[in-house]
Amino acid sequence: MIRHWIRLIWNRKRANFLIILEIFISFLVLEGVMLIGAQYVYNYRHPLGFSIDNVWSISVDSKDREDDTSRARHKETFRQLLLAARDMPEVESAAGAFTTPYANSGWGSGLRINGRNIDYGVDEVTDDFRQVFSLDLQRGRWFSREDDGTSEKPVVINERLARDIFGDLDPVGRVIPQDPEKPSADESNLKEVPIPMRVIGVVTDFRQDGEFSRMQNYAFYRNNLADAEAKAGMPGRLVIKVRPGTTVAFEESLVRRLQGVARDWSFEVKPEVDMRTDKLQEYLGPAVTFAVIACFLLLMVALGLTGVVWQNVTQRVREIGLRRAKGARIEDIHQQILGELAVMTSLALLVAVALVAQAPLLPLPWMFRVITGAAFTESIVISVLTIYGLTIGCGWYPAQLATRIQPAEALHYE
Repeated sequence: MIRHWIRLIWNRKRANFLIILEIFISFLVLEGVMLIGAQYVYNYRHPLGFSIDNVWSISVDSKDREDDTSRARHKETFRQLLLAARDMPEVESAAGAFTTPYANSGWGSGLRINGRNIDYGVDEVTDDFRQVFSLDLQRGRWFSREDDGTSEKPVVINERLARDIFGDLDPVGRVIPQDPEKPSADESNLKEVPIPMRVIGVVTDFRQDGEFSRMQNYAFYRNNLADAEAKAGMPGRLVIKVRPGTTVAFEESLVRRLQGVARDWSFEVKPEVDMRTDKLQEYLGPAVTFAVIACFLLLMVALGLTGVVWQNVTQRVREIGLRRAKGARIEDIHQQILGELAVMTSLALLVAVALVAQAPLLPLPWMFRVITGAAFTESIVISVLTIYGLTIGCGWYPAQLATRIQPAEALHYE
């Protein structure tokens, strides 16, 4: 039967080629939407590694440029800001950080270990950062005064980065290895020797950009505000965890208290829940726009495909009437129309899936760094099933019309 359908399709190859091309393009558009959606769903199912309940983020602007002479002064002022915030009864804990979850700022770094490049995100935080965001510490410990005066740089990393660097070994207490760089002759006397980084703790995960962001390597560096000689600058954000039931009215008294410590500085307070909403809209906005455009395109394709199949049926009245006259049942006619459409869909999808399957091999690292294999496979499966449902649905009513053709109608052509 399938061989017969293929022969019928080949006999009308010019008209059927346009249908196959239409299905092919529809699949590519749908696959793009499904790929984004499947990746978002995949990311959403994974834990964030932190909690933003009752957490407020405060952007701090010192109004002047930080340099070697002002760094110690700025850090001391920021330390006084932390003390002032902690003294307020509405505040449970306070910390400083270079950036915070859902903030539109980030810091990345990288290592080269055994010829492999390992990239990771970084945040430089004070000792109470874990308490503010309720980080899930799996092994080791968090930053504390035990790290004061050490010759090595203490770091806390997430489990993903620990696996990339140390494999199955316990990373706690180990120095992060790194391939030595080979400076040029002009730089050999100028290049500073990097401070060894020792892992003191491991958190489960930390996805700074929120639920829809990809899983990534992450590390925390310690910012010791009491060490005036340290090269770490003043944190850009002050984060506080307020007590349950604290209202937005507290913002005014908080800013007034901070302004009393640093009169010339400016502060912008924003709850983390509001920052989360903005970040999710930033992710979903383009995706929803693309999805709406794709839905309208698929609707136009569905209407056009229904019309083409309908026209195809009306042009084959003699053929279908003769089949009925020779004993074909209504079910056989219905099966023939839908079967031909299913074969054309299969031909289009065969080429389309083969083309899409080559995408990870193309030079598009900027895209496929954020796409996982599971999401890629799921998007293809969902797109294929959707296209089959779309084409069969579009052919259902024209196939019903074909079953109403009577054998006598074939005689009208003689």
